[in-house]
Amino acid sequence: MENVTVGLAVAAGFLSFISPCVLPLVPAYIGYMGGRMTHTVSRQTAAGASASSSLLLRLHLLLHGLAFVFGFTLVFVLIGLLTTAFASIAGQYVSAFTESLGRIGGLVIIFFGLQFMGFLRRFFQWLRQKENARLLDSAWLSIGFAAAASLLMYWGFVEQILIALPLTAALLLTMHIHAAFTQPAVFWNRLLDRLELMLYADTRGSIAPDGREGLVGSAFMGMVFSAGWTPCIGPLLGTILTVAATTGNVVQGMFMLTAYSIGLGIPFVITALLMNSARGILRRLQRRMREIELFSGALLIVIGLMVASGQLQSLSQTFSRGEFADFTFRVEECGVGYFEGRLELRHLGACLNGALIPVAINQSAAGNFSHDIAEQQYLFHAEAGQIIDIEIRGVADAVGDLNIVLFSPNDAELAAASLSDSLMFDGKHYPLTAYAIDRGGLYRLAVTPTSENESARFRLKIRDAEPIDTAPPINAASPRGTLLTLASSALNSITDIAADLEPAVGMTEGSRAPDFTVTTVSGESITLSELRGKVVLLNFWGTWCGPCRREMPEFQRAYDRFRQAGFEILAIAFNDTFEAIASFRDEFGLSFPLALDETGELNDAYGIQTRPSSFLLDADGLILARHFGLMTETQLEKMLAKAIPE
Repeated sequence: MENVTVGLAVAAGFLSFISPCVLPLVPAYIGYMGGRMTHTVSRQTAAGASASSSLLLRLHLLLHGLAFVFGFTLVFVLIGLLTTAFASIAGQYVSAFTESLGRIGGLVIIFFGLQFMGFLRRFFQWLRQKENARLLDSAWLSIGFAAAASLLMYWGFVEQILIALPLTAALLLTMHIHAAFTQPAVFWNRLLDRLELMLYADTRGSIAPDGREGLVGSAFMGMVFSAGWTPCIGPLLGTILTVAATTGNVVQGMFMLTAYSIGLGIPFVITALLMNSARGILRRLQRRMREIELFSGALLIVIGLMVASGQLQSLSQTFSRGEFADFTFRVEECGVGYFEGRLELRHLGACLNGALIPVAINQSAAGNFSHDIAEQQYLFHAEAGQIIDIEIRGVADAVGDLNIVLFSPNDAELAAASLSDSLMFDGKHYPLTAYAIDRGGLYRLAVTPTSENESARFRLKIRDAEPIDTAPPINAASPRGTLLTLASSALNSITDIAADLEPAVGMTEGSRAPDFTVTTVSGESITLSELRGKVVLLNFWGTWCGPCRREMPEFQRAYDRFRQAGFEILAIAFNDTFEAIASFRDEFGLSFPLALDETGELNDAYGIQTRPSSFLLDADGLILARHFGLMTETQLEKMLAKAIPE
């Protein structure tokens, strides 16, 4: 998955539409588009529009869907770039930006709901009645409006007084210039005229029957919904974000994220077109059109309240945890595997169920048995003449023996072996070595335990055959230079100069990682700067994160191997509990420190928007590499090979 193509990015985005964390967006989107369609049909019926305009109306519905996707893509791409390539200058502000967009956007959705219900038009008519002339001519109305608007701006911008204060000053200045306090009747009547002109085709309150209006509103709705969405980070999206962060190629990152967003947006556009078929039903229900308008508007108001209060994002986070996250990961993994030719259509069911995993030569993969998965299968593509080894390691004691069977592309059994009879070297089992592939195609490897334990785990790697040599020893301590003894009189000046030359604190590679103190699940207090002298993998994760569950056992194996060489892992969970973390630690047998970011301040400081996210720091606390999404054992070993001297 190192080389991501545009086609794969579009395919991964399309597959993400059916992932659990996108589900909360779908009813919200349908609610908005349904309310707009209901309102348009109602106006068409009142205007006596003919059926001959249906093609044009379908086009306008398509345009609204495209506008929604454009707004969604705009914010998603910008946030993706800001939290990766530009994390050092914008990462910590992204959370505040998305929360502000959600709060303000939620209010706008409520406004749309009131409009679709017809309440705004009736409210405007009520204000223009003669008996209410004194209300519009009261300076207290302007004062009350200014006070309420100021409070809403303060709340909408997440209590950021430095943002709300100048906006409030601009509002008061504008109202003063337009005589809102000295001639309130003139000000309010002029404002009502402009609002009616903006919302309606004419001042009689009739929306244009062809539905042309509101494309900007649909784009804004896409922006708002993207702010309320927590993306599920699968292997391909994680690769895109990592490439954008590590290569510094902003154009490529933007291009790939846009391709991913287009793939995600295709089902939304299709949904908009399918909703066109409901127009005929709405026309036949025109006697109940008023009730339908009220219902659709009320639905929008509920959605607006969810967005403004952050409940939509919380719901998205709920659907991105645990089994939901595992399913999301498998959807992308299996779908992309199909598009890449690493599995066929007949394998999709087993792959989505977690019983079959598409892998590549020299790629490690997890093996897990449970009450509903009694056999773990792996599918890989090999070329004719290729020679491979089957490597198994990290076998839990509860597994007992393992039976391994290799099948050809036409499902014929080629070879069989068992763990107990296999070659063992350096803690790794080799049940099948130097096996020659006679023809190219998809090969399937089935692994079955002899015991009936429901929580057995192991690691498997199908690799190019090579001599099994003893790995070079890793020095526990390597000299990094010669210690110079300086006179005490010169030491202070040298220290001052060194302080001036200290690397800047930031989130880019080469910068010093921001310092912090956390409490681990064991009750130990750890300060990042106290780990100087060690290579540190700083990992942001969660017990509810599916990819995190996959990579943690690999981290543990790397920790066991490199710990004596000065390697440390500090894993920081978010939106979690100490009890859940302790249970997770015991389940996977983790021995490196696990901490909890209870307030979210540390996640904001590091600009974390995706989990898992990892930062590799050198012995001086400088950022060597950043990785977003699942990190495989092979990727981690490559990073450590450069960071830890042999």
